[in-house]
Amino acid sequence: MDLLSAYRAMLGIRLFEEGVLRLAEQGLVPGATHPYTGQEAVAVGVLAARRPQEWVVSFYRCHGHALAAGSPPERVLREILGRDGGLCGGKSGSMHLADRANRLLGSTSIVAAQLPIAAGAAMSAKLDGTGQAVIVFCGDGALGAGGAYETLTIAAAQRLPLLVVCEDNGWQDRTASALVRHLAPTELVRGLRLPYVEVDGNDVEAVHGAATAALAACRDGGGVGVLVAHTYLRHFHSQLGPRPPAEYRPAAERERWLARDPLTVAADRITADLTALRAEVAAETDALIRRALDAGEPDPATATTGVTVTGDALIGAAR
Repeated sequence: MDLLSAYRAMLGIRLFEEGVLRLAEQGLVPGATHPYTGQEAVAVGVLAARRPQEWVVSFYRCHGHALAAGSPPERVLREILGRDGGLCGGKSGSMHLADRANRLLGSTSIVAAQLPIAAGAAMSAKLDGTGQAVIVFCGDGALGAGGAYETLTIAAAQRLPLLVVCEDNGWQDRTASALVRHLAPTELVRGLRLPYVEVDGNDVEAVHGAATAALAACRDGGGVGVLVAHTYLRHFHSQLGPRPPAEYRPAAERERWLARDPLTVAADRITADLTALRAEVAAETDALIRRALDAGEPDPATATTGVTVTGDALIGAAR
């Protein structure tokens, strides 16, 4: 992968998300928002290994996945703000982004609910015989949900071309994962006899290398694969309303992880001066935020449009 391009993509996500948090503190983001700051290397590294026609399924922390999948940032922000011109017409909000043009099948606010959706897409890909895989992102908490085990059991039996990317940030909302889980994500999937790989989720090159190999195995008939990326959120799990939550994680833990920020890890390997690039991405982000704020609200007449799918639009209907 081109490291400079990857750095630019991660920086774009970081500044976008920091902008969303500022807007949330002003009361401009309806509902809850889940920042992706600190985990940018996972989305960028994995999706740089994706083939263009391969589907991606996400969950409530979906902004970074959408941007890395190629969704236009301004349309994503308009969607988060519930404005006209949003990615889904201003109807989905922060947690339910979908963008079929860029093969983002959807995102869900229900923990682990994205896994059976992705398995269905993987079944379709297998039946189509196109040799394509499906990528699904989840947090480490999702692997403790019953739906995850049911899905992974069936997907493994059917040898579906599904790559599960577990973003292990060590916390499940405001509860440390160690308090509610006696096994690590790798131990959980090992119990299901699924192939897996662990990677430093703050190292975009390492993530990309691991995802490239895992996707190749899925496409070659290896069935379900799991990539566990160890990472950390710079901010917090979620914010509802204008007031951010108070810090709930140990200071020493935060300091240790923040010292390995994915942007810093990548920048340290790039010999070029990044000053102009940083200014350029910041200016682009500021401009798209201004334009999104200037956008009006969706026409109420569109409230009932685009919310159902016809038979012709179903995945695989043409085969």
